[in-house]
Amino acid sequence: RQIDLRGPAEKVRVVMTVRNEGPKPESSILLAMNEERHQNLSYVKVTSGKSKLVVRQSKKRPQGEVLYKVSLKKALGANSVRKLTVILGFMGILVPYPQYVKQNDPHLVKYNGCLYITSPYLVKKQTTTIKLSTPNVISSTKAKPHSHKGDKITYGPYTNIQPYTHKALSLHFESKAEFATVTEMEREIKVCHWGGVVFTETYNLRNSGANLKDVFSRIDYERMQRGSSFDFLNAKLPKNSYGIDYRDDIGNISTSNVRETSRNVVMEMRPRFPLFGGWHTVFKLFYTVPIMQLVSSIVGSSSYILNTTFSTPFDNLIVEEATIKVVLPEGSSDIKWITPFAIDSVDTEVQKTYLDLTGRPVLVLKAKNLMRYHNQYFQVWYSYPSIMIHRGPLFVVIGFATFFACVIIASRIDLTIGARTKDKTE
Repeated sequence: RQIDLRGPAEKVRVVMTVRNEGPKPESSILLAMNEERHQNLSYVKVTSGKSKLVVRQSKKRPQGEVLYKVSLKKALGANSVRKLTVILGFMGILVPYPQYVKQNDPHLVKYNGCLYITSPYLVKKQTTTIKLSTPNVISSTKAKPHSHKGDKITYGPYTNIQPYTHKALSLHFESKAEFATVTEMEREIKVCHWGGVVFTETYNLRNSGANLKDVFSRIDYERMQRGSSFDFLNAKLPKNSYGIDYRDDIGNISTSNVRETSRNVVMEMRPRFPLFGGWHTVFKLFYTVPIMQLVSSIVGSSSYILNTTFSTPFDNLIVEEATIKVVLPEGSSDIKWITPFAIDSVDTEVQKTYLDLTGRPVLVLKAKNLMRYHNQYFQVWYSYPSIMIHRGPLFVVIGFATFFACVIIASRIDLTIGARTKDKTE
């Protein structure tokens, strides 16, 4: 088991070798975790080789544990062995301690976890490795065998751990991670078949690290006394993105830089001021992607598929609440969608804008507790008759033609009272 505590969230990677010691083949296995840690669970994924397995939460809760059922693609025969990889993501696990620090104080955090892997089965052997962002550890659980080398702590190996065995693991250490937390994010993806896919993203960004105790000093900040603050964000936008704009309520923020790579467009952003613990800011990001890059048509039909990423393009941001709005062209129907993970709610609404009669259908997807693992591709299917593509320009042509016709007619109407006298020439 590898526990990564180098960021604001806990990322766990477990590589396990499972043996079926029963007489019958098994088509599934169970994963377990205690209820307290399950409240902070953000992401779970299980793979066997390169195949992703289906994971569903079980209704059974033995001894107050939460179980997940993993369906195997091929049944595990008697006395057979299978290697599985489990990826887990937890939010809200790392707590600033102390909660208030001065500008030049180190950023210390506390971590509470489990020394053993919670399992409904007998674990014959296990080793846990914890990666930190600094080697500075104030205190840690002393359990033999145990070693600390640099920024890595190793516990184990431990043998013959009984099912549902719990032992607390506690760490108090210095963290260099940027605790950049988005409390609310609204991401609007507007599909326009005449132009491109327009992205409008609104972020309420907060530093969830230790709060600044005293007043802010710009002089000390320039002397690299920056504590838990951060002043830099990095976004990876889709390749060939254009029309990029970064602004807040005041206006355009010019402290940004855009560069192209072979795979994407990298935008380096700096807020108007550094964000210390407890500080927050609200900003918007605009960009457009060519429609041929994200939307493809189904041959022989009037159906289209939008394929784009679900979460934020920013690195190492955790999102508490996210709203994804997919605005489709007016006249779209038979709307279907699929996401690679479960979300909290789905709704539909109508958005009216210029040249619209009935409005554009909007698919609204809401999710909570998103992290880096959630920035995966999702798909939206919709039907859009080809004749509807020409309706907008046709309305413009008819509008201008009607306007000029009215001007011509109006210029030829005589609205004077009485007969018109003609000039006589001699």
